[in-house]
Amino acid sequence: MKSSLTILMCLALFTSCKTEKKENTAESSAQKKTEVNEEKKPETMNSIFELAINQSKENQHQEFLNTRAAFVDVLGKEKATLNEAKWQPFFTVVPDMDLGRVLAGMTEWNSMQGFGEAAMRLLPQKEAVDYFLTFNPLAYALLETVDGKPFDIESIKKEGTVVEFAVRKGKTSDAFGTTRDAFFKSLESYEGYRFAREFKVYKLNEQGIPNLAENTQAVVIVWDNAEQFQAAAQPVFASKEYADFAGVIDVETYFATSPIK
Repeated sequence: MKSSLTILMCLALFTSCKTEKKENTAESSAQKKTEVNEEKKPETMNSIFELAINQSKENQHQEFLNTRAAFVDVLGKEKATLNEAKWQPFFTVVPDMDLGRVLAGMTEWNSMQGFGEAAMRLLPQKEAVDYFLTFNPLAYALLETVDGKPFDIESIKKEGTVVEFAVRKGKTSDAFGTTRDAFFKSLESYEGYRFAREFKVYKLNEQGIPNLAENTQAVVIVWDNAEQFQAAAQPVFASKEYADFAGVIDVETYFATSPIK
């Protein structure tokens, strides 16, 4: 709970600071106000995708599911939320993890500012407090598309598909360049592979402010079904393209999942 509450508290502080800055800006000259507003446009225009992967505490899984549903209901009433979905992991790189107690969730927000403002309202609510008591966080990040183009969560919600979530940190400055491109180009030769999208990753710094993580990207990879995903796994892992790319990254988080309602 401490980790989750800290996230929301820090974001509340982050938003409070931004609100104060806006008020100060309003008191400045009209020209300066225009310049500041223009600088903020990219932030307010870009959707932010909140990725949270949590594991229910021992003997609390049903309570975890119930309180999560109540929390998501409250979350969905926030004007800044655009879409939400969840996935059930069936494979990870962590040995002996009880995946039956793990859920991956993603919420699309209209902007970083909208997300932060909602955090202030959600933090004290009973639904949030009750939910945070029932799980341990495994992964948490705020994502923004690398190419700046829109991303539709509906494209990764289809029942029966496989959706891989991964967060990777590059070991070299060009880790996400040609080596990465060659690996994902090679996936196109496998039956069942649909697409992959790359995201910039924001993490909280020591002051609790979301900062762009250095040389770090998240990826969402989609396959038509579990059978085709599993059939491709062995040849993919044995390929030169995979070995080359794996050699220049550290994987911080990885889960293969199935969409659920």
